[in-house]
Amino acid sequence: MEYEFSVAGEKYAVRVEGKPPHARVVIGERKYEVDWSQVPGGVISMIVDGESRTARVAARDGGLVVWVDGHRLDLDVGTAEDESVGRAGGGAGGSGIIKAPMPGSVVKVLVSEGEEVSAGQSLVIVEAMKMENEVRSPLDGVVKAVNVSAGDSVGTSETMVEVEPAE
Repeated sequence: MEYEFSVAGEKYAVRVEGKPPHARVVIGERKYEVDWSQVPGGVISMIVDGESRTARVAARDGGLVVWVDGHRLDLDVGTAEDESVGRAGGGAGGSGIIKAPMPGSVVKVLVSEGEEVSAGQSLVIVEAMKMENEVRSPLDGVVKAVNVSAGDSVGTSETMVEVEPAE
């Protein structure tokens, strides 16, 4: 899976090869071997290239807050194919195409076709990385299509909801 993270305005392409608990993570030209496990309290215990690391991840509008060994990183999340990095809700800027901020499972759909929505309104709750993320509308409008249901698995390239902009 490929992602694009933005930290302090600097973009990083990230590729994850393999599946938990072991993966190779490629950031730019650097490769890291990572073994990890989720422990109680939302903490992720990792061995990165043989060194022990501890991380905690929390969702925020437009991305994630990650604490690694006591250092805070604010990440805006997208995919290499998705130009929506840093935009709340994982949509495509001012358009009404709403995508998941990262691969995950749909926990709840909060809107239905024909419903009027406001910018910032929660549309779908997606569980990713053991956290629930509210995916919000980037604009005022009317829900044109809902393409997911609770229990569905989603990827960042899949359209979950389409909102037709208000006049």
